[in-house]
Amino acid sequence: MIAANPPYIAVDDPDLAAEVRRYEPTTALLSGRNGLDALEQIASTAPRYLASGGWLILEHGWKQAAAVRDLLVRNGFTRVRSYADLAGHERVTEGCR
Repeated sequence: MIAANPPYIAVDDPDLAAEVRRYEPTTALLSGRNGLDALEQIASTAPRYLASGGWLILEHGWKQAAAVRDLLVRNGFTRVRSYADLAGHERVTEGCR
């Protein structure tokens, strides 16, 4: 199993609070134009490190579940599904190799 909480915020995301930008390192938050750069990197390389039947579990932004599911499917993962947080937002997606 690989579980990751990578940076997933777009560089110009209007939802990112100014105080978060001020106090958190940008490398911990920002991941390219659409916020998916780190997630794409992990989805494409994780199959090399997972045994057959292994799982990849990714935390992501509340508007990114569909894109992350697509990334996993495109990289050969099956049983792909997303889970909602307590606010009802899909924030975690998993897939099986």
